[in-house]
Amino acid sequence: MDTNSIVYGIAGFIIPYLPYLTGQLQAEKVEDTYALVWATAVWDKLKAEVKTRPALKEAVGDVSENIYDDDSRSAFRLQLKKLVLQRPDVLEGLYTLWMELNARGVNTALSKELASAQWLDVLKGSDDVLQRLEMVRLLKTGVPAQQIAARFHTDLKYLYRVHAAFTLSGVYGILSGSNIRHWLDGLNNDDPFLRRLEMIRLLRSGTPVETIATEYNTTKEYIYRLNDRFTRSGTLGIFTEEDMVRYRSFNPRLIRVCSFNLHGLHDENPMRLKRIANELSVFDPELCAYQEVISGAGIQETSAQIANWMTKITGCYYRTHYAYCHQFMDKYPEGVAVSAKAQLVNVQRIDLNTGLTENVRPLMERYAATADIDLYGTRVIFASVHLDHSDNPNIQLAQAEKLLKELKRCYQYDNYYCTIIAGDFNSKEDSPVMQYLMEEGYVDTYRQCHRLGGNTFPTTNPFARIDYIMVKGNVRVKSADLILNDPELSDHIGLLAVLE
Repeated sequence: MDTNSIVYGIAGFIIPYLPYLTGQLQAEKVEDTYALVWATAVWDKLKAEVKTRPALKEAVGDVSENIYDDDSRSAFRLQLKKLVLQRPDVLEGLYTLWMELNARGVNTALSKELASAQWLDVLKGSDDVLQRLEMVRLLKTGVPAQQIAARFHTDLKYLYRVHAAFTLSGVYGILSGSNIRHWLDGLNNDDPFLRRLEMIRLLRSGTPVETIATEYNTTKEYIYRLNDRFTRSGTLGIFTEEDMVRYRSFNPRLIRVCSFNLHGLHDENPMRLKRIANELSVFDPELCAYQEVISGAGIQETSAQIANWMTKITGCYYRTHYAYCHQFMDKYPEGVAVSAKAQLVNVQRIDLNTGLTENVRPLMERYAATADIDLYGTRVIFASVHLDHSDNPNIQLAQAEKLLKELKRCYQYDNYYCTIIAGDFNSKEDSPVMQYLMEEGYVDTYRQCHRLGGNTFPTTNPFARIDYIMVKGNVRVKSADLILNDPELSDHIGLLAVLE
């Protein structure tokens, strides 16, 4: 809190009303009764102190007799500053009032006479910077914009531009008349939402509400309403139904799902995970499934590292849930993970090793990472899997059977929009496990969009299709593609499916 700014601001605001507040003039003659209400609130903070402080009382009396006398005004400011330095509680109260009256657009002009004072005449009146400064001063003190433009032989557009530059950067913003910048430069000046933001900004910078209303051809009531809604709810408070329709036209309600086998540490390139995050962020996915995720042995969870990068790149907060499976190369803890830019609820680590049909056993311990995710007001079950690499197809089939059984037990399937199982199935599309999933109502998203192709392993010479995004529910597969096809990123090619 800048004490000098508060003292000068409060003094400049209340001085024109002191003759009325001290009873020397009749309050009924005040033109701006709304401002008088706020001046009374300020006076209520001071009058008790005025009675007990002779010097302050004398300063109030002198300035009330002649509100334009510079010596009296200076004396009042001096005594006011002494008061607030000795009484922090008074300073706090005045600061709160000052912020509120500025936020509400109270006209803090000293008076019409003071607004028209020709201070520029005693300086170098031809100085361009001083002329621009005078334009701003007159505009802020309530002089009609048309009068100012006529006096300085300019147009309203330039006048408002000068004023906006000053409110953003002070005097530095108006030093160069030919290069005055506006924060809307390079943006769409006609965008309704940006115009509403600018009205609020100008109001909070102390611009008289009447001036803003004139510039934007609206009413002061509308500007106050915008400011109040912004105060309560931020930018969401000034969204309109039309804005929401426009937003949805650019951001349709799609579920974009990616799946990628990270191949452990791969070539240990420290920039690999950031590259993966950059490429995934292009698709702006709602959900990501990862396999061969490393977490431990001095290594931060690799899926979480990707999520952190994607958060920084997209501005959306990506969360992860990791499920440990086994040791990678007998050294690094490896598992699977799900990631989403929405809250992960009821996360599970589902065992795919025991209780399998015919008591088959996988060659390595396997688990599924699952979560319940709310997207667009609907609930989605999402699972990341890395089925066993055994040559016995009954093992992958048994793992899928147990997975579906456990998903039903953990999530009940009530009121769910769809279930998505993504990952490395270590199985070709004509294998028993893939046939079983399709019999259970799951759709192969890539094959839904492409009759041929889709091989995902290995990246150097992809001859096998073993990675899938399978979905069950009342959804339409809008598109599906192979992504992240780069041997430097993994030995697998990634998958993208877009669901409606």
